[in-house]
Amino acid sequence: MDLGRRRDRDDYARRMAYASPGGMIARATAARLAGDWRAACAAAMVDVRFEPAAVRDRFGAAATAAIEDDLAGLAPDLLRRHLPVDTWGRWPSRARVVLSSRPEPFRERRFLARRRPRVPVLVATLPRDGLVARRVTLEVVDVHELSGVWVDLPAWAWHADAIEGRRWAYGASAARLPWHFADGTAYPQGTVTDGTDRAGEFERLLGPIDQDRRTEWYAAAGIAVPDPHRDAWIVQRLAGLQDRLPVAAAEARRLIERYPERTGGLLRAPQWLDVRLTAAPGGLFRAEPADRVAGEPGGGPAAFGVAAPRDAALLRWGMIGPDQLHPLVHEALFPGRVQHWQPIEHRPRRTFRVLCGGRWHPVEAAGASLRILHPDHPVTPNGCTAAVDRFRTAGAGTPKKVRRLRQRVFERIVHGDTDAVLADLAAGCDPLLRDQHGRTLLHYIANVEHERVLPVLLAAGLSLADRDYDGRTPLHVAALSADTGAMAALIAAGADENAFDGRGSTAAQVRRVGS
Repeated sequence: MDLGRRRDRDDYARRMAYASPGGMIARATAARLAGDWRAACAAAMVDVRFEPAAVRDRFGAAATAAIEDDLAGLAPDLLRRHLPVDTWGRWPSRARVVLSSRPEPFRERRFLARRRPRVPVLVATLPRDGLVARRVTLEVVDVHELSGVWVDLPAWAWHADAIEGRRWAYGASAARLPWHFADGTAYPQGTVTDGTDRAGEFERLLGPIDQDRRTEWYAAAGIAVPDPHRDAWIVQRLAGLQDRLPVAAAEARRLIERYPERTGGLLRAPQWLDVRLTAAPGGLFRAEPADRVAGEPGGGPAAFGVAAPRDAALLRWGMIGPDQLHPLVHEALFPGRVQHWQPIEHRPRRTFRVLCGGRWHPVEAAGASLRILHPDHPVTPNGCTAAVDRFRTAGAGTPKKVRRLRQRVFERIVHGDTDAVLADLAAGCDPLLRDQHGRTLLHYIANVEHERVLPVLLAAGLSLADRDYDGRTPLHVAALSADTGAMAALIAAGADENAFDGRGSTAAQVRRVGS
């Protein structure tokens, strides 16, 4: 990672926009400020799987009050930006995420003289794979019943009131933001400072890596590699976790204090990583292979569960302004300033040129379609026509620009950006467009607000009977996500409930197996 490279900054900005699009932020924020946590969750594609009355019956009024406080402060749109991802940027399958602002440690019952009452916590569970809707399930569970390895997110990543912690996590010191001077001016290109404040630490840990001094660099982040020659692969693996380093040691201390008996000074490797952290002398944490530490208890919180946000880098390079920050991030980074929030605008049209018959011809990307703009000129099979065909199918030899355009169209619907999808469809929709799985946009109807998108897709000519490479219709794919609302809407529109997929299953059977 090099935030000096535009590509790395673009990647981060795009992932944040996909994690919580502008429309999602607006609706979730309005609901949260109105005190309607259920509506905020619905706006952020978080499915609530509990009733407060049942929680009160099981855990008692006092314990339930803490859950209600966490729900009141829950910002599910911000949470989506900080959910764990693997080293490829994907959500880990069925990963569990604890959300609790409880200040006291979670003590194990077997270490207590008297049996302590159950302790309820909010747990967000990610979907089982990347082919289902990116919806999060929210439940209340007894913290003592957690098993295996889970992620415990700090309050700054999800609770609206954790303003001070959020400012620290985003790299700001008391006087300035990272990559900015104290007067708010962004660093000129190439500026390097030796500041000892939090902002300076943040800049160094997220700056270019000196390959010859990596172990010193990790030590500055609070992580020691005992034998960098024997464990050279750990040194390399930590370089791939650079975005976690500015918060890794502080998070390790917090988790060990929160789960004293569960951790025993050791944070386990998450399911997508093979490096553990163990408390070491001098306040450091020793990075070790996941199979080297003996005497590990059965489960506990994971190391490297959250990354350091890099929004200040986007400000420094002028990619966004303060008014385009998430409102809760703006509140932390610019205290006292009134934000006139502006969602990052999606422009569904752009024009580029394609070499066609020895001449450069303009081609327009219009939402979910590619249009030839020169009907009076002869068309050759290897020019504009080939560009349109490859936009539809991503066949061999697809130009990078065309491949990126079609990838972005599907990413917007996969990540649930309903407003951007509707903007794409208003600009144009090619019914023959397919992704790498052979799916049309209609196959992803469970990922967006189907009430708004389904009529538009059907009007554009997409078929309820289209099948992907596994023989699944849009109804089958909605069943994979167990989205009964989308399934009902598809059936009402004429989808065949009795259609079989490539494995001989109906949508109802797929839903039963998936659940």
